[in-house]
Order: sequence, then structure tokens, then C-alpha cells
Amino acid sequence: MVSRSEIERVVESHGSSALSTDTVFEVLAERRRRYLLGSLAEHGYSLTLADLADEVASREYDAHITEIPEDDVLEIYLSLYHQHVPKLADADVVAYDQDHDLVARAENAAVLERVMDLAIEG
Repeated sequence: MVSRSEIERVVESHGSSALSTDTVFEVLAERRRRYLLGSLAEHGYSLTLADLADEVASREYDAHITEIPEDDVLEIYLSLYHQHVPKLADADVVAYDQDHDLVARAENAAVLERVMDLAIEG
């Protein structure tokens, strides 16, 4: 388990005053947000929200997207759109371009990815 002091060191080394340790805990508390961040890190800088929903669904179900009911993927899409992406955007972890339906990594994404890496290493 990653300690609060380890997270504080990561946040401080990043130099972002907009991201607090409490915000890191709050953002990473939800599995879907962790899956979203992992998908963006794995696939590059940005993905469409629909593609992110597919990726998150695949991770949640540990199955290929074709094996997941469409209604479940739609529920994930809607939760990303209404809840998770706005929370991450408020923390400057992602940027959402609604016109192009793209979610991209933002300034604080690296901090959260580093914290997730520490949790895996620990």
C-alpha cells in the first residue's frame, strides 16, 4: 500500500499546486477512473470517449468487448461522460474535447500514473 507521505512526495515533485494529496486519493478511489487512466497511458495521448468506454468495459469484465452486453458498455460510457471524466478534468488529469469526443491526458496525469505505479510496486 502506498503511504500518504509517498503520495505527497510525488505531488510535490510534480510541482502542481492545483493537485492535493486528498485529490489524488479521491480521484483514484474509483476503479473506473483508474481503468480510464490506465487505458490512456497504454494507448497513447488521447482516445474517443466511446473507445475509452470499450477499454474500461474490457478491463472491468476482463473480457473482449464483443463478449460484453451493449447495455453494460452504454452504462459505462454514460458514467464516464457524466461522472468520471468531469471529475478528472476538474483535477486537470484529463482534458475533454466534447466537439471531437476526445479524452486526452492533461498536466496532472503523470502524477496519478506514478502513484498507481507505486501501488503496483509496493
